[in-house]
Amino acid sequence: MNEEKLKLNKKGYEDYLKELEKKEKELSAVRLYKGTDAIYQGDNWHDNPTLYQTEAKERTLMAEIAKMKQKIENIEIVENFGDEELVDIGDIVVVETIFSENDTETNTFKLVGTNPDFSKEIREISINSPLGAAIYHKKVGEKSSYKVQNNIFNIEIKSKQNELEEEQTQDKDPVLKKTK
Repeated sequence: MNEEKLKLNKKGYEDYLKELEKKEKELSAVRLYKGTDAIYQGDNWHDNPTLYQTEAKERTLMAEIAKMKQKIENIEIVENFGDEELVDIGDIVVVETIFSENDTETNTFKLVGTNPDFSKEIREISINSPLGAAIYHKKVGEKSSYKVQNNIFNIEIKSKQNELEEEQTQDKDPVLKKTK
């Protein structure tokens, strides 16, 4: 099967392996519970719903682990190129979505090579998302498009700033400083 590459930076790859290890430990705990407790929940005359639920959980975890292990073969580890002209991992990007000539929307986000953290002040977008893939390694001013379900969205990259520049700007401007 020829699956699309999953692009992750080193931290994203390490996080992926930790998540796989966590699921394997959870599967081990479910199997232990199944063999020591769940199997004895029935009275040998009636159905054993606890055992059935435990077996369903076991099958679900086994499928998730198998899928994650299969994806490992398609992981491509990417890092920041260092080319200041291109949008890259860690850049904070301002993108204008063009719905029609007079209908646009401007959004700011950070492009990441890991799973996005939705609790951050600046919204994170993965390079594996349709939007992230549409701007990855593009230049400011460049137009692109991406597809979600049957909808095609046209975008223009308005500006970018790397993480280091953002921190330096915030340190100089008290209005932009984050409260800690």
